[in-house]
Formats: sequence, C-alpha cells, structure tokens
Amino acid sequence: MSSAARAWHTKMSALLAKEGCATVGFEKSMWTVTIDGARILLGAHIDDYVIAFANRQVLNAFRARLLDAFEGTYEGSLQHCLGPH
Repeated sequence: MSSAARAWHTKMSALLAKEGCATVGFEKSMWTVTIDGARILLGAHIDDYVIAFANRQVLNAFRARLLDAFEGTYEGSLQHCLGPH
C-alpha cells in the first residue's frame, strides 16, 4: 500500500500532465508549463505547492483549475521561506 503522500503525488502528477506540465530535469517534484506564452514553475513538498509565474491572469486561471479539481484553498502569496535565501 502506498503512503498518503505518494498517492497525492501520483494524483497531482496526473492532473499536471493533463494541464500540459512536464517535470523539470530528473526532479519529480518540480514541473513547468507555458500557457499563452507565460511560463509557470511549480515546486512541491508533500501537499504544499509553490508556484512561480510571469503573468498574473494565466496564473489565476491555472490555480483556479487546480483548486477546483481538489477542492483546495488558496492561502495567499508566499511571504516567508525557511532555509538559505
């Protein structure tokens, strides 16, 4: 039986693939996609995702699709990051 984190990663990876995302290099917890010429980068750790973007409208639409698929919530922009800066 897989762990909850592994099951979540598998489910989220499938959704991101449907969105046209590809993993970055050999890393299986980072994805990228270009939508309407705007690049989005996603990084995951367990069930937390950080999304970097170049176009707010594209990001808002992308995030809304992800949240709708999983009944997720948006906690606002990242203000603090632990670890080296």
